[in-house]
Amino acid sequence: MAQNRTISGRVTSAADGSALPGVSVVVKGTTIGASTDVEGRYSISVTGSPTLVFTFIGFTPRELAVGTNTTVDVRLAPDTESIEEVVVVGYGTQERRELTGATAQVTAAAIEDLPVVGVDQALQGRAAGVQISQNSGTPGGGVTVRVRGSSSISASNQPLYVVDGVPLTTGDYSQVSYGGQGVNALSDLNPADIESIDILKDASAAAIYGSRAANGVILITTKRGKANKTSINLNAYYGVQNMWKKPGFLNAAEYQEIMLDAYKNDEYLAPDATFEDWLDFYYGGVDFDLADTDWINEVRRENAPVSSYELSVSGGDLKTRYYLSGNYFNQQGIINGSDYQRYSGRLNLDHNFNEKLSFSAGIQLSRADNNRIVSDNTVVGPFANSLAASPIWPVYYEDGSYTQPNYYYTNPVAEGIENDGLSTNLRALGNITAMYKILPKLNLNLRAGADVLNLAERTYTATNYPGSAAQSSEGSATRTSTTVTKRLLEATMDYRFDFGTNSNLNVLVGGSTEKNSRDVTSVTGEGFAGERFRFATSASRINNGTNLLVPASLVSVFGRANLNLFDRYLVGLNFRTDGSSRFGENHKYGFFPSVSAGWHLLEEPFMPELGVLSQLKLRGSYGITGNQEIGDFSYLNFVTASPYADSPGLAFTQLGNEELKWEETKQLNIGVDLGLFNNRVNLAADYYIKNTDDLLYARPIATQNGFSAYFSNIGKVQNKGFELALNTVNFTSETRGFTWTTDFNISFNRNEVKELYQGQDIFYGFGGNSLVLREGEPIGTFYGFKTDGIFSRTEDVPASRAVDNNRDGFPDTQAGDVNFRDINNDGRITDADLTIIGNAQPDYVGGLTNNFSFRGIDLTAFFQFSVGNEIANPAMQYQQHLGANFLDDNMLAMVKGRWQQEGDVTDIPVATVDDENNNNRSNQDRFVYDGSYLRLKNLTLGYTLPSTLLTPIKLRSVRLYVQAQNLVTWTDYPGFDPEVNFAGTSNTTLGVDFYTFPQARTFTFGVNIGL
Repeated sequence: MAQNRTISGRVTSAADGSALPGVSVVVKGTTIGASTDVEGRYSISVTGSPTLVFTFIGFTPRELAVGTNTTVDVRLAPDTESIEEVVVVGYGTQERRELTGATAQVTAAAIEDLPVVGVDQALQGRAAGVQISQNSGTPGGGVTVRVRGSSSISASNQPLYVVDGVPLTTGDYSQVSYGGQGVNALSDLNPADIESIDILKDASAAAIYGSRAANGVILITTKRGKANKTSINLNAYYGVQNMWKKPGFLNAAEYQEIMLDAYKNDEYLAPDATFEDWLDFYYGGVDFDLADTDWINEVRRENAPVSSYELSVSGGDLKTRYYLSGNYFNQQGIINGSDYQRYSGRLNLDHNFNEKLSFSAGIQLSRADNNRIVSDNTVVGPFANSLAASPIWPVYYEDGSYTQPNYYYTNPVAEGIENDGLSTNLRALGNITAMYKILPKLNLNLRAGADVLNLAERTYTATNYPGSAAQSSEGSATRTSTTVTKRLLEATMDYRFDFGTNSNLNVLVGGSTEKNSRDVTSVTGEGFAGERFRFATSASRINNGTNLLVPASLVSVFGRANLNLFDRYLVGLNFRTDGSSRFGENHKYGFFPSVSAGWHLLEEPFMPELGVLSQLKLRGSYGITGNQEIGDFSYLNFVTASPYADSPGLAFTQLGNEELKWEETKQLNIGVDLGLFNNRVNLAADYYIKNTDDLLYARPIATQNGFSAYFSNIGKVQNKGFELALNTVNFTSETRGFTWTTDFNISFNRNEVKELYQGQDIFYGFGGNSLVLREGEPIGTFYGFKTDGIFSRTEDVPASRAVDNNRDGFPDTQAGDVNFRDINNDGRITDADLTIIGNAQPDYVGGLTNNFSFRGIDLTAFFQFSVGNEIANPAMQYQQHLGANFLDDNMLAMVKGRWQQEGDVTDIPVATVDDENNNNRSNQDRFVYDGSYLRLKNLTLGYTLPSTLLTPIKLRSVRLYVQAQNLVTWTDYPGFDPEVNFAGTSNTTLGVDFYTFPQARTFTFGVNIGL
């Protein structure tokens, strides 16, 4: 028994059977040990019948009594609890137990296999305090992200994104207008490359990013290789998209009835007139056979394909590890003429030069091609025109040429297929980091990073259909190029002091410099010999050109200190000082500090032992963050070259303000983390107050000096709210193989404009006054007339309104008209009766995810909801026009319930051409709707094949799955989609739907194969 013998074996992962190199194998109670090699194999010399202890980072340790065996193979289970305990924070990581700030984390497992273009879409509804709205269904389009509400009016409200330590260039750099829709630079990232996403919400967590952290910070960590045998993963899916909801519109016969009714009511036609008489009156007769065209069907794709194919390779040894991936994503839009393709590749490398020095590097290269169509916030575009086009018109005349099915607009089919609109994104995003261990607990980190984005756009507006915007110019083409470059250099040093008795202090200090530039070029030409000549070089005349280079820079010093006393009391300090080229000499530098504290109550001796409680931590923080995202050099007076009469000259183009400074957001956060039943139930609850001062806004001034406004710091905005995140392990059984977990989050936020310049209201939006910024009201407040139904009988109309002020032979208000509320009680309806009629801010938003697994079968159901928000739909003024103002647009089928005779009780007014009181065209609460919804955002069913079937064919894993996106939506909103914003990522024009491209319902089938 005392003789030496050798025990050998192989250590693999219980999750996927892969080899685990670097596992520590130790004879229990001794210092005798060994490590596994790259194949996971080990060999150790022992005496007697010892117990071996196997340990590896990220896996649960295991002890095995070897007995008389000479071969011992071991499978280690991933330690999911320890993995989830590590949180990425600014410039490092931190154990969740020691965290004092408000953060949220989304892992790769939650977003993998989703058929979405961008990371922001994948985050939707998955983190408390983060409201994400997909503004429209435009492929590759912009997404609005708000972390704890909107804090600014003119500066950006989007969070700061940081990828592997490098701040990301985001936003819309398009120089070509496509209505309200924009492009989204964040869509260049492949979601499948992401390991985790950590969201820093309060000032204590985000202050280390200083002047760019007022709207929160989203830290994205990409996947990296592990010391392991090379593994190959193929992930692919293919599916179809369709319009999940199509409100009913009038067919040709219904349209004829209502239009004829309107013209008879106002005596433009005799009571016995026919529709042919209306055609003669309105069009002067028509030279085609009447049709019954469903224009929405003509411009939409019934089953638009979407697909993604990704191949990744990862592995390495204890010195060098790698991750390499390539992805192709292709999405056709549900409206003709729109589609998006992305090609992306990523390489991440990690190398340990020796025990002190290591290197990391990562680079992503991508190209995205986006065929774009005019949509959202426009009456010119295939989708908008399909809703306005009269159903009596055919798509083509008999000779094959396009019709013009609306007097004011163009042919929807032609708009989608005849015009060119191609945007191409080329992007290179990379970083390299060197880490040197000066002392055992003192580390120096150096990082260089770059983000280079080029957006090239080419458009051509054709002339071969009636009403084309380019007909008068004989065709129009534009070519643009925008190159945005970010270069980063930074250094950090961190040290850990251990005091014993479970106490330690972690200190980090650093500095960085960031150089940015934006190079913009564009040219527009007109006059083309024919439709085959579509590039600007073929234009007979160049009528517009732009070329400019805008530099910007940021220099920073920052630091952090986290103190843990007795694993009981936690204190955190953060600061950052930023110097920005966007502000004048007196306000170039800003200081952004924060302080936070935490208290583990269960560790206190006075706390009784409560078996149900496994964690109870109180948190509190206060700090200041900034916002500088207003564009470059707004503080300067601008003079630019301006030719006049073919002679060179100069022009004064911007009125500067040397006193311009940062917006500052002061945030208080109080939170609690609660764990129950051995952390099977975990709850995080936070209450916060965010006050933003010195709002950056274009202050109106007298126009005698040649300018109408200049940027100044005016006003205040407050956000305060409560958020809750709950995750539970409802059931788990290794013997039965069944697991059920739930994640739930809900957020309540109250937004309020606290102060504006001299207390003045600011009116803006559709029609110039459909929204208002007013002290005491939230951003996104709708403004218009309040209504009290429809006057059912003539005697119901007040005498003061039943007069003929304009002497056209009709009373200003009569039976069948809208009953506008007389707010100031003067007996008349005027602009003085305009008032607040709703707002776009929800009462609460959130998400619910249930995950089930049973012996290889997995099922995930994810619900997203928004409650209490309202949607203003000014397009309804056209879609319920009932003949008003001589419009010939088609209408929603709801107008069939209009008022027609004395005594009718309805909420739809009379069909009329002479719309005296703007019954169907004014801003009024009839066109403001409840936008609340509950959406089954994603439903996924998968099956992982058993290893007994895969081993003979040398496959590590195979998973098949089907999934549905936007499967079911419960809402009372009568439009196409309650999740809209016609002005893209606008700060102030929220919750407005004006011919907005709707989201699609998507069904996909996919496969994940591991080799």
